[in-house]
Amino acid sequence: MNTNKPKPENGNLKTKERCFFVIFRCAIPVCLSMIFSALIFTSGYLEAEEKSAKESKLSNSSLDEYKKSFDDEKTILAGLKKLLEIRQHQASLEEEKLTALVTKNDNLSINKRKGKYGTVLYSIRADLVPIDDILQVLITTSGKKIIVDDDIVRDKLSTIISVYLDDVPLVDIIDTVFGAKGFETIISENLIFVTLPAKLNVDSSYGYYQEKAIQEYQKVMIKYPKYKGIVRAYFELGNFYLASNLPSIALQEFKTVIANYPDHPFARDSMLNEGKSYEMLDDIENAKRVYFKYVERYPQSNDVDDAYLKIADLLRKQGDYKKAIETYSYIMEVYHDRETVKFANMRLGNAFIDSGEYAEALKIFLSMKSKFIDVSRKSKRTKSAAISNTVEYQADQGQQESDVSGLLVLPDRLRCELEYQIGNCYYLLGKYDKAIRILKNFVSYEENNYMLDTASYKLADCFFKTENYLTAFQLYKNALTEFPNSTLSTHGFLYSGKSLREMKMLDNAIEILKQGLGRHQDGIYADSMTFEIGLCYLDDENYKRALETFEEITEGKRDKDMVIKANIYAGISLARDKQQEKAIEHYQKAIKGDTSEMRIDWVSKLVGDSYVELGLLTEAVKAYQQDTGADL
Repeated sequence: MNTNKPKPENGNLKTKERCFFVIFRCAIPVCLSMIFSALIFTSGYLEAEEKSAKESKLSNSSLDEYKKSFDDEKTILAGLKKLLEIRQHQASLEEEKLTALVTKNDNLSINKRKGKYGTVLYSIRADLVPIDDILQVLITTSGKKIIVDDDIVRDKLSTIISVYLDDVPLVDIIDTVFGAKGFETIISENLIFVTLPAKLNVDSSYGYYQEKAIQEYQKVMIKYPKYKGIVRAYFELGNFYLASNLPSIALQEFKTVIANYPDHPFARDSMLNEGKSYEMLDDIENAKRVYFKYVERYPQSNDVDDAYLKIADLLRKQGDYKKAIETYSYIMEVYHDRETVKFANMRLGNAFIDSGEYAEALKIFLSMKSKFIDVSRKSKRTKSAAISNTVEYQADQGQQESDVSGLLVLPDRLRCELEYQIGNCYYLLGKYDKAIRILKNFVSYEENNYMLDTASYKLADCFFKTENYLTAFQLYKNALTEFPNSTLSTHGFLYSGKSLREMKMLDNAIEILKQGLGRHQDGIYADSMTFEIGLCYLDDENYKRALETFEEITEGKRDKDMVIKANIYAGISLARDKQQEKAIEHYQKAIKGDTSEMRIDWVSKLVGDSYVELGLLTEAVKAYQQDTGADL
């Protein structure tokens, strides 16, 4: 008689259970493939992530941004792998609590045998057996240790289940037993880690296991303070906090490494991360102090040039352009054979722009352009149809070849910034024709780079400055269409309206300015667009609407200079509407808040003109003489 045959009275129950597990086994591989792709600690995790949840986001990112994201996540995932190693070590240190043999149970048997090609196959017969009992037999049979996540309620492991599987890999049994309760497992060579289910998308599970890793590192620190790998636990925990945007907590971990393990290689890396933490906290002085300490303590480090670069960046951020320029120059001189010199060169030019030395900045950029040329490289020249239809070519083909920076041996992000800044310097110097030539080539031949919207708007600004308002408007309109989510969109709406107003297309100007206000009512140019609408009404001799628009600006908490201008033009609107007394009142408000001598002279003349219209010549003379005392 077959002793394994189910009892007749339990036949219906067993049939249902078998059906359940057959269905479950069919569904499990699909779910597990999704779960395992979110848990495996290799570069395959990253590739899967890139092709799924983050694909749309990464498609809009530059190569440098993608590399940074890749490196950050790789660092964290390396930490998670280390977590698994620590858990294995922890398991070996703890007293073995599970017995090698289980109490004899006629309702449970697990056997294994060798299959083809060196595989090991298992068979299980479990008839209404607690999961705990199954686990103990699995440990004995497979030789693997099973560690259960602390967040799992232990009572759930006492649940009675039935399982019947023949000649299957161990993973199938593990997945069936734990999958029945909704758990997830990570299986390594000697360890099975049972944990709570994370949502089946990379971001959710990534955050969940990052948090679990933090908890486990903390436990290791408490339980095994003398464990040789503890320094890595502190370091990785700091990295987790840093990646989680918790710099104040990360600081404590990095400081612990530096103080307690000063000779360990992680102490050097921790000092750099300590500086980064202070930067994230916007504590510039402490960040500088740490970086200065780093370059003093590790002068031969491979990262010392990066530390100097950070020091220079912080000096520039503080407005100490002289010291920043000196530090960038030092990097270029001492570390000329390192990749960092390219970034130092770029930021040196930016520092000169920040300090208002545009000619010196241009020299730096042009020198940099000639320095990093490799004739073996070719630039991609994909002409933008929108620009080609708008801007006539103003230089011959040979000149175009010399202007486009595709031949530069620089990272794409740096190369694009360099080309843009050359055009920007010409713009800042008032050399608009040269700026147009450089920027036109940039937007025509550089596709899919992060500065394309900035360059497009700057090109339009050049034409606006040269009073070519039609071309300027067309370029602003193209930029608004091509880069609808650009932070410069408010600028585009404002100057589109300005261009149309200059061309006396007042209704069109008001329409596009209102459209801009509708989309960016809280933007930095909101008041400027409202002011421009007021000017359109004023030019259209609709003085009542103009006055209402300017007075709207003077109300509430507005920019002081904008309020002064609005009061002046409210007065002008009233004066042209023959309401001279009220006009003078607005002029007086403007003068009381103004400190600009040139504008005071202008407003004083407007006051005088209003007094003349009123026939009050004495007051008019006083106003013209800027005798703006109590009577004014």
